[in-house]
Amino acid sequence: MNKKHLLAGILGTAIQLASSHGILAQGDTNQIAFLSDIHLQDVYAELNSEDFKGVLNPRTGKFATIRTMKSQINSTRLFNENYFAFIAALEDLKHRGIQLVMLPGDFTDDGQPMNVLALKKILDQYSVESGMRFFLTTGNHDPVKPFGGKAGKRDFLGADGSEQAIAGSKDVFSTEQVAISDQINYWGYPEITNALGDFGFFPSEKDLFWAHPFQELDVDNYDFQQAIASSSLEDRVYKAGDSGLTLPDASYVVEPVDGIWLLALDGNVYTYTGTEWRGSSVGFNQAALHKKHQLDWIKKVASEAEKRGKTLISFSHYPLAEFHDGASDEMSALFGAQKFQLARVPSTETTSLYAKAGIKIHFAGHMHINDTGIYQDQTTTHTMYNIQVPSLAAYPPAYKKLTTSKSSTVEIETISLAEVDHMNEFFDLYRMEHRWLLEKQDPGIWDSSILASKDYLEYTRNHLRELTKSRFIPSDWPENLAILLQNLSPEELLKWSKMEETESESFLQEKMRKLKVSSKRTQPDHAIIDDFYLLKNGDELGKKLIPEKRISFYEELISSLSQKTASKEKSLNSELIQFFGIFEKLYHSNPSDHFAIDLKKNTIKKIED
Repeated sequence: MNKKHLLAGILGTAIQLASSHGILAQGDTNQIAFLSDIHLQDVYAELNSEDFKGVLNPRTGKFATIRTMKSQINSTRLFNENYFAFIAALEDLKHRGIQLVMLPGDFTDDGQPMNVLALKKILDQYSVESGMRFFLTTGNHDPVKPFGGKAGKRDFLGADGSEQAIAGSKDVFSTEQVAISDQINYWGYPEITNALGDFGFFPSEKDLFWAHPFQELDVDNYDFQQAIASSSLEDRVYKAGDSGLTLPDASYVVEPVDGIWLLALDGNVYTYTGTEWRGSSVGFNQAALHKKHQLDWIKKVASEAEKRGKTLISFSHYPLAEFHDGASDEMSALFGAQKFQLARVPSTETTSLYAKAGIKIHFAGHMHINDTGIYQDQTTTHTMYNIQVPSLAAYPPAYKKLTTSKSSTVEIETISLAEVDHMNEFFDLYRMEHRWLLEKQDPGIWDSSILASKDYLEYTRNHLRELTKSRFIPSDWPENLAILLQNLSPEELLKWSKMEETESESFLQEKMRKLKVSSKRTQPDHAIIDDFYLLKNGDELGKKLIPEKRISFYEELISSLSQKTASKEKSLNSELIQFFGIFEKLYHSNPSDHFAIDLKKNTIKKIED
């Protein structure tokens, strides 16, 4: 996707600065929050197990059902502290008076009973006490399998600091000491939608309109009782390929307040192997093929919304447009098509289908990043804004606030979570785990300095740093490129940027030779790679965390590299040029922190706070 070509007409004149107070008048507006990828795990669950009830937490006197820090450090998300982050986000919404709240999938760890019911308890509490309305859509973690099944996790924290496996059956982990609990099994569509039915999956008397893809879209004759009668999950199924079987589609459209239509898209795709169902995390590249009925329905919904003057806001777990600031193709060429979860990037063809169907603004999760993607077709007839909502379980921990008015302009603000009460509630238990790993000389020992994090923002930032060092660099990066980026000084990089191709390659080869033969290797400096992930995951939020000295260095380097082109032949020089080309695109991104979009004029305006 050539972003510079597609967006020249939009971004050349549209990115402007607005006042720090926003651009929408306070009267007659609606505020909608999007909290994605919560991955809620009940940290004090009742396992109903004779084998294990958790690890006693001296701070609370309760038995904690938490995962090890070792497993968190090696995962793209946290498992434990995000529970408290979710509560903190809801408290912030309550303080701001926001009552419409969307959860775009992966609202639980893996759709297990204990976690779904814990979520229901929390949502019920805030619904009653604060008048909040919650609207959910499915993610690849809920449900993992469409009709559930036996499951387990190996990495719960045991009483002595070791790992404790918990499963719904001894057959799940046949060679380990397993605690048996049915609370860790997968729930499927029937159980999840039944438990969370009050949160969008079925009609409510509070809504002005509600419909699903398998019924007539009859707005004028809408009747709540008829909507209830036709909303059974058994009536909302489609044929699953050539399997002869059917699968549920939990999509729906709802009008919770006058003038706002929320389009909740179930983008999950499952295939049948002959013995079991397997899920996919790819998203709409597959949904466009397997759920063609959904596209037809979206066209009808979008057309009806346009005709009736409704603001249509789409949300799903999965993105509908490229989310690396136009750098995905370059990332594939440098790192490989299977790295950086690039299979999840919607193709231009996929994005075009949904844009032509009538979606103009779409909120998505799944990637645990902050980003604004813009798609515009060659005729400029169809434009789509894909808003990536960060995860509360990873850096940057944040949610999106959408403000709508009667005009065609919407305002979007990213609300970061820095202070989270109870963030360190399990830190003493992690120290116990750390001592156990040291005693066993476990190679997976983690850096305990993460426990010195002063707030949740720093904690997630340190989590990303550790994840980058222990997993991302070894698995995703060309070895020599990573070595160079960790050992070339800013002065050396600026010197290299001004060299001709042959001299550049010789310079880098000599640098590599010295590094390999030197007996006094300096400690690798991860600053450039860490900054790369700050930009890739945090976009404008991440850029704010890069020290001014390095910002000045990057701007000088990018400017110097503008005249430097990479040869088609693979070399250290070409890899380094490719990398900084990707870095530049991430650095010069679309507005993603606080901005406004005019859905009729197709303009985007950065709002300076």
